[in-house]
Order: sequence, then structure tokens, then C-alpha cells
Amino acid sequence: MYKNILISILLSTFNVLLAQPNWEYIPGDFEFTSWVLGGIVLSDGENLAEEGDIFAAFDEAETVRGIGVQVNGFGPTAGQILYELTIGSNTDGDLISFKYYDYSEDVVLDISETYEFTTNEQQGSLLDPVYFNIGSDDTPCEDV
Repeated sequence: MYKNILISILLSTFNVLLAQPNWEYIPGDFEFTSWVLGGIVLSDGENLAEEGDIFAAFDEAETVRGIGVQVNGFGPTAGQILYELTIGSNTDGDLISFKYYDYSEDVVLDISETYEFTTNEQQGSLLDPVYFNIGSDDTPCEDV
């Protein structure tokens, strides 16, 4: 009996520790939208996307401005997972940043690119995607 209770507690704790982020996008909170019609998230030049990963947009206050949907590429992107993403805002010019949840590693990664929101703007496509890179632009310079 006690063994079953202990196992249940351990499993519950394990599930909480490995839970996906609780990001929630509420479209009704925003008057305007723009879209990423095809995006690829790269890590060291390779498409990072796997089933269960999450690509999301945030404002400077860390409010979720959009959560990507995984789609299959075709043509030049055949066999790859891409993202479609609706980004919401109430004002042109909002600075949007991006984060990526890697399910296999259970880690949230920062994307180096940012986006200045423009109403009704479309970026990328399934045939010609826009690329987002894991990491930051704050890499230290090395003397040569």
C-alpha cells in the first residue's frame, strides 16, 4: 500500500517537473494580427523542430502574443516541420520576441530574432520560410 502511494507521488512529481510551459494565447485580447506563414527554427543551422515542440511569440512584458502550429513542408521544405503563427497586438511597433520549447530536452530556448509588429504583415511561406535561430546576438567577440 505504502509502496503504491510512494510510486504515485514520485510519478506526479516527475510529471510536474517535465510539464510543458503553460503558455496561453488569447486572440480576443488583441485587435490586430500579423502572420508567420512558414517559419523554421534553427539550432546550429539545422531545423530543430520535432513533434511536441512549441514556438511562441511574446511582448516585452512576457505576455504571449501567439503560439505556432506545426505543419509539414512541401516542395523545397518537404520532410521538415515548419510553423505557422498568428501574432496579436493592439499597436503597430510593439517589439515581439520569440521562445522555443524543446520537448525532447524539456527546455525553453530564446530565439535571437525579434519582430517589430506591423498590422496585417505576412512573413515567410511553406515554400520560402523565414528562419529563426536559437541563441542570442550577445556572443562575445574574440580577438583574432
